[in-house]
Amino acid sequence: MKKLLTTCLIVITNVIALSAQSSTVGTAGAQFLKIQAGARGAAMKGAFVAVTDDANSLFWNPAGISQITNQTINFSNIQWWADISVNQFAFAKTISGLGTFGFSVMNVAVPEQEVTTVDDPDGTGRFFDASDLMLGLSYSRFLTAEFSFGLNAKYINQRIWNTSASTIAFDLGTQYKFGFNDVVLGMAIRNFGTDMLMDGEDLATFEDRSSVDFPSRRPRQKLETLAYPIPLNFQVGIAGKPFQTQNYYWLVSADIMNPSDNNEQISFGSELAFLTQFSEVFLRGGYVLNNPEESWAAGLGTRIKLTNVNAVVDFSYSEHKYLSAIQRITFTLEF
Repeated sequence: MKKLLTTCLIVITNVIALSAQSSTVGTAGAQFLKIQAGARGAAMKGAFVAVTDDANSLFWNPAGISQITNQTINFSNIQWWADISVNQFAFAKTISGLGTFGFSVMNVAVPEQEVTTVDDPDGTGRFFDASDLMLGLSYSRFLTAEFSFGLNAKYINQRIWNTSASTIAFDLGTQYKFGFNDVVLGMAIRNFGTDMLMDGEDLATFEDRSSVDFPSRRPRQKLETLAYPIPLNFQVGIAGKPFQTQNYYWLVSADIMNPSDNNEQISFGSELAFLTQFSEVFLRGGYVLNNPEESWAAGLGTRIKLTNVNAVVDFSYSEHKYLSAIQRITFTLEF
């Protein structure tokens, strides 16, 4: 455990140092990896690495799935701008004596659009589309009664028509329980991986040579693209319940986010829960500082307790300064 903690501290120190030394705002690709997963975390404006405790943890902090007692399935749908659809799926299962294993999928689908050229500005009759994909395998367990860690291994792919790029990346997360008022300290490093490089048949072209000098042929050539990094992010947060009884609790959280391609941000979240024997109702809100495009979010949710299954539905509304607000809905089964 001491070796693991020492390794985590070294990695954290290096990530912070690299972020402070470089000015790389807007330079990373694979931006879909930064889309906040799940209505609960989005409603709390991302102040979530110390809060997350179900299958949705695979997108925030893989250490969170260690709190699952049996198994959980989670699905989220987000209607993004320009009719873009974002779907997120996660499954996690705890095996006694071994730990908790998880599988996650994130897909971003861009609807078909007609190909236009200089000669055919109204369309050529051909259509192209684009998509982003992330597949993840995860493992987490408690090393002590208070300390848990988690690891994600992810395959990332971006495609525009017949051109694509892919890479492998990793997430590392921890959570530590202090033992009073459910206070938890969480940390996550996400998207630690190699650069991506677009390649495909759409980059092939013909060399533009004079038909007088070369009347019988136009040599085939291929455009060369530049590699681009994925958005590395370091996030640390703390959460706790200053007030709780058998009938309700109030949870508050605060996170610091340090992305490699943007400015550091601070998020605050809150969740008020009303508890009964058969159901639970949640009211949530959050606010983020130093984000020029977004500031606040809100949401609600409910958990229905059935005989062998808990069904959870969450909804969030995230304000945006320049574009329309984003709405998320998440369905979860705990069994």
